[in-house]
Formats: sequence, C-alpha cells, structure tokens
Amino acid sequence: MSVELRREQILDVTRDLADSEGFHAVTLDRVAENCGISRTVIYQQFGNLSDLLLAMVDREYRHAAEAFLEAAQREPVMGQSRYAAGVAGVLEAVDASPATWRMLLMPSQGGPRELYERLAEARDMTQAHLAAGLKEAGIDGPALANPDPELAARMLLAVSEQLVHLRLTDPKSYTTERLLAQAEWLFEAMFPSR
Repeated sequence: MSVELRREQILDVTRDLADSEGFHAVTLDRVAENCGISRTVIYQQFGNLSDLLLAMVDREYRHAAEAFLEAAQREPVMGQSRYAAGVAGVLEAVDASPATWRMLLMPSQGGPRELYERLAEARDMTQAHLAAGLKEAGIDGPALANPDPELAARMLLAVSEQLVHLRLTDPKSYTTERLLAQAEWLFEAMFPSR
C-alpha cells in the first residue's frame, strides 16, 4: 500500500473508532490492530496519538467545509428558496459521510481541543454565509417582516444544525424530503415579503 493510501486508511480507522465508540476509545494499539499494521507505522506517519487525532479532525473538517461550500452554491429548483437548496446540498453531504458530520455536530467527549476550535470556526463561517445570502437576496431591511439580519442568520443556523442532527440520529423518520419541506416552510414564514 502506498504511503498516502496507508495514511488515509489510518485516518479512516481513527474516524470510525471515534464515531462508533468515542474519542476515548481511540488508541494507537487499536488503530494499528484495525489497520493490520504496527504502531511504528503510525508513529512514522503522525508522531503520536494527539497528532493523529488532530490530522483526522483537520481532514474531516476540510471535507465538511468543502461540501458545505459546494452546497451553498447550489442553484434552487423551481419554487425553492436558496436556503432550502443549500440545506438539500448539506443533507446530501451528511448522507454521504455521516461519521464526519456526527463528529462535527455531535462530538463525543474527549476530542482534541482543536476539534472544538474547528466547530466554532464552522459555525462562524456558516452564519457569515447565511447573513451574506440574506443581504444578497435583499432580506435585510427594516421594511421587511424580519428586519434583523443578524438574528435571522443565527436562527437559520440553529435550524440548519437541528435539521442535520435529526437526519443523523433518525434518518428513517426524518427523510430529506420532510426536512426540506420544513426548511422551506420556515424560510417562507420568516421572510414573507421577499
């Protein structure tokens, strides 16, 4: 196996262990055993457990950020708000990589400090994107039903996180269609005069 493929395998196993059992369950011995390698290979690639966890968190954060930015550029279908189009893109990303999104939105205890820093960055980035989208759509003036764009962006962020959380925890009950219908309804209720 190439060095790069081995590195990805180690990161995948680390993510999957953290997802299924929590960060406290991730040890170099368990990762090595699940990869069929010695601890020495992990030391050569990452140094120590802390560096391994940080590399995994950074990789998953990068993947989720890329998926979010792609979703944010999604064009709405006929009759759909830009917000619901973005939510649809994020839900597709969640379905494609649920372990990544669980780690980022519902992190288990014992994660590295950097994980929580990345989560704060992600929330700030998402809120800024939502605020910019509201401004671009002209939904930021006092003549509108919702004249406070900062609070509106915060509310949309909270709703978006909850929609993803529901999808991750009970995908059979919270289908994409059901969640998107609610996202669209909420957006229309918040901004009826747009």
